[in-house]
Amino acid sequence: MKQLIVVILLMLSGLIFGWLSVSYQQPEIVKRTRFLMNTHCTIQAQGEPEKIEPIIDRAFARMEEIDRKFNAFNPTSPVYRFNHHNEPITDPEIVDLIKTAQEVNRGSDGAFDITVKPLVRLWGFYNDDTPRIPSPEKLKQTMNIIGHDHLIIKDRRVAKDQPGVRIDFGGIAKGYALKETMAVLENQGVSSALIKLGGQVHALGKINGQPWKVGVKQPRGSGVLVGLFIDQDISVATSGDYEKFLAQDGRRYHHILNPKTGYPTEGVMSTSVITPDPVMADAWSTAFFVLGVEKSLKLVQEKPEMELIIITDQKKIIFSPGVTKYIK
Repeated sequence: MKQLIVVILLMLSGLIFGWLSVSYQQPEIVKRTRFLMNTHCTIQAQGEPEKIEPIIDRAFARMEEIDRKFNAFNPTSPVYRFNHHNEPITDPEIVDLIKTAQEVNRGSDGAFDITVKPLVRLWGFYNDDTPRIPSPEKLKQTMNIIGHDHLIIKDRRVAKDQPGVRIDFGGIAKGYALKETMAVLENQGVSSALIKLGGQVHALGKINGQPWKVGVKQPRGSGVLVGLFIDQDISVATSGDYEKFLAQDGRRYHHILNPKTGYPTEGVMSTSVITPDPVMADAWSTAFFVLGVEKSLKLVQEKPEMELIIITDQKKIIFSPGVTKYIK
């Protein structure tokens, strides 16, 4: 009888253990990657694959829509027609993002500027070109069509004052795409996700009750230089001099150009912005890179919702005070 009781107890304990294992089994993480916006985009979301995968497909579809609309190289996009055919932009979504870009332009004293496209082309930093140092004459000529004052915004319509003015959303569109893509996931009931798009990541919720772990890239070489723990709708965007550059005569000429001088910014290898709004993270990471260490650290103090990591050309790592809460 005692032996039978022991056997029954063992069977019950096994059933209880099995029930606990099932009950506390963590939801699966579904991970999908596509090439969008001229870079790789990876979406990770937690949940049952049969429910999560269609939602991820819808999120990618929204990003594809944004890519087509804001792509300056897509002949069917309003941006392309504005640049090459001088057609005013009337699409409300594009007009709104231009207004947001203007706000960052004013707030950064012109350090962030979507009209730098002719400069980037002059330096040969687009994928279909070869990097080169432009002549002073051509640089001076190109500077005449750089600046937000060349954009005329009136009655939900954007025009330009010179035919040669060109715009490029490369410094803000990825942040906007992240914001819209994450909204798709949230609206479909996803509460735990991480999206990586090029040099920017955005976290939604937590992963198995813990923050998502992300890293700031080593500007020289491979690997992670700074590890961060983020959750609850936080974005980290990094701008660096390592994506596109020209090494010549012992100097490094990179693709992040100062709109006021026409030349690549000096003194900084990378800037990373941590903030809830992915659009602001994207735009300000570029603005701070152009502004440099001293001006950026002073300006970020005026933005309580934003933190900043700067890696100087001397490989010195500088944090704004609030960054420490993301490092564990």
